[in-house]
Amino acid sequence: MYQDTYYVPKRTGTYADVLTAYGLATILDRLFEQAKGPFDKPRIEILDQGHYYALHLSEPVREDWIRELSFFTVVDFVKRGDMETPAGFRWLRLWDEERERFFRYATASSEAREAFGDEAPRPDYRVLEFIGNRNMQATNKTRQGFQSYNRIALRWWDLRDHFATNLVCILKIFASPNVDWEEIAREWQRETGLGKKSTEVTCSQALNPMQGQGQNQPKASRLDTRTNIQGFWLLEYVKAAGLWAVAAPQPVRPPKKTLTARDWQRADWKVYVLSPLRLSFHTHREVVREFRQVLNPETSIKLDIIYVLLFVRSWLEYLEATHQDNLDFDIDPTLAVPENVVAGFHVAQFKLLSRNAYTMVNLSFLDLPRWTGQPETRADVLALKEVIDEHLDVIRGIDEGRSDGYNLLRAYRDFVAGNKWDAFYDFAVGYSHEIMRRLNEGDRWVPTFSPSRLRRLIMASNKPLLPIVQNTGFQNVAYAIRHSTVIPQGRKARGLDTLYDVRYGLGAELKRKATVRDEFVVALSNFMQTYNQENAQVLENTKQQMRRDLRTPDIEEVVRLVDEYGSEVVANLLVAFGYAREPREEAETPE
Repeated sequence: MYQDTYYVPKRTGTYADVLTAYGLATILDRLFEQAKGPFDKPRIEILDQGHYYALHLSEPVREDWIRELSFFTVVDFVKRGDMETPAGFRWLRLWDEERERFFRYATASSEAREAFGDEAPRPDYRVLEFIGNRNMQATNKTRQGFQSYNRIALRWWDLRDHFATNLVCILKIFASPNVDWEEIAREWQRETGLGKKSTEVTCSQALNPMQGQGQNQPKASRLDTRTNIQGFWLLEYVKAAGLWAVAAPQPVRPPKKTLTARDWQRADWKVYVLSPLRLSFHTHREVVREFRQVLNPETSIKLDIIYVLLFVRSWLEYLEATHQDNLDFDIDPTLAVPENVVAGFHVAQFKLLSRNAYTMVNLSFLDLPRWTGQPETRADVLALKEVIDEHLDVIRGIDEGRSDGYNLLRAYRDFVAGNKWDAFYDFAVGYSHEIMRRLNEGDRWVPTFSPSRLRRLIMASNKPLLPIVQNTGFQNVAYAIRHSTVIPQGRKARGLDTLYDVRYGLGAELKRKATVRDEFVVALSNFMQTYNQENAQVLENTKQQMRRDLRTPDIEEVVRLVDEYGSEVVANLLVAFGYAREPREEAETPE
C-alpha cells in the first residue's frame, strides 16, 4: 500500500469513478504537502488505463509520513442558516454568505466587479450551491442527523483519533485494481473497534448519479425503489473530495423569455465532470480554476456546447501562460492538444420531479472537439482562440426556445462534441435561414463565421477538405453567394441602399440539389448566370457595381471539385462559406 501507483477501478461507468480518482489525488496531494512542503511535493499524474484510472506518483508514499501527519480534511461542511457544528470544527463553507456575495457580484457592473478582489465568488461556488441545494438532499438536517454529504464531512472529524488508520485504509482500497473493498471495510471496522453502523453511510445521488432512490440496480430483477443505497463511508469521503476538485455543476436556464422566481427554484441542474486521459493533477487544477468560473445560466443544449468550447479555450490559455516568454512551445506536441489529455465530460442532468427532491434523469458523455491540430507557437494558440470565440458568439445568439433554434443547437452539439462534420453541414444550412430571418426581422447584425477562421478550423480538423476551400473558383462562387444573400440583407437591415436583390432560400436550394450531381451543377450554373446578369443590369442602370463578376474558370474549377469530392461535400462547404461574413470594407465598398 506504500507505493508509487494507485488504482481506481471504473466500477460504475459514471462520473462517480472520476470523482473517486480526483478525490484520491486531492488526499495524496495534501499528504505530500504536509510531508514535503508545497514546493517539493511529489507530482501526481492521472492516466486512463481502460478499466481503471492509475495515479502515478513521482515518489512513493512512505509509512513514516502517515505516522507524522497532523489532522487535515479535504471535505468542507456546508453550513446553512443556524446549523450547529462541533466545537473546534472550522472546515466550513457558509452557504448563505457565499450565495449573497455571489448575487452582489452577479448584479454588479463590470467596473464594480474589479473592486471585489478576494470578495469575488470562489471558482468552485457552483459546487457549493449545488451540494447545498435543499432539494439535492445532501446537506439537510433531519431527525436522524445530517444527510449524506454533511454526515461524511463530520464523520471524518468525529473519527480524527483514527486519522492515520483512515488514511492507511484509503491507500489499501486503491492499492490494486482488484481490491475487495468490502473486506477493507471489515478490516477498518476491526481496527477501529466500531460497529457496522459506523462503516456505512447513505450514498448521495450527487456523488453517485446512478444510486439514488428508484430503479438503481444494473438489472431490473428487483424494484425495491424506496431503499437508500449504503456504501463504505471512506469511499464516499474520497468521492466528496473529488466533487470539489473536478465537478462543474451549472443550473439550466429554462427556455422561456420571461422567468419567474419559481422557474429558477425548479430549474434543472447539469453536472459536468472532466474525464482525464493523461493529465497531471497540478495542470488540472490550473486549468479548472479558470474554466469553471461561474457562468451565466444557459439553456440545456447551449450549456453543453459552451462548456466544451470554454474548456478547450481554457486549455489554450494555460498553454499560452506557461510559455509566455517563448514564441515556440518547448513541450511534447501531443500534450499541447487538449483532446490528447482529456477525453471529454461526463454529464448528469438532475430534474425536480417531486416537490422536494431532485432526480437524475439523464447521463451522457461529451467528447472534446478535435480542432486544435498541434499548436506549436503562440500564433497557433491565438488563431485557435479566435475560432472558438467566433463559434461562441454564433451559438450564444441562437434561441433554444424556438423549434428551429433547438434543432440548430442539436446539430451543432453533434458536431462539436461528436466530431460529426455532416452535422456541421446541417447546422450551416440551417443557420443560413437563421441569419436571413433575423436580419429580415430587424436585427442590425447577426454573428456569422468568417471564411479565414472556417479555413483554420478545416486545416486543424479535416485537412482532406482543405484543397476545396483554398481553390480560387470555390472562393469566388462562395463570394457570389455571400453577396447575393447575407450582405444585401445586412445592408437592408441597417437601412442602407442595396443595388441587388436578396436571394432567399439559396442555401437550402443548393443543398437540396446536391444529392444528384448533374442537378447541382445545373442549379449552380443557373445561379452564376443570373448573378452575372444582375451585375450587368446594375452597371448599365447605375454606372456602378458593388460586386465582382464570376468567370468561366470559376465554374470549371467547381465542377472539377464536384467530380473529385462529390457534389454534397462541395455544396455544403459552399453554403457554409457563402453565408460567412466578409471584411466590412470588401462588403460595402463599391468597385
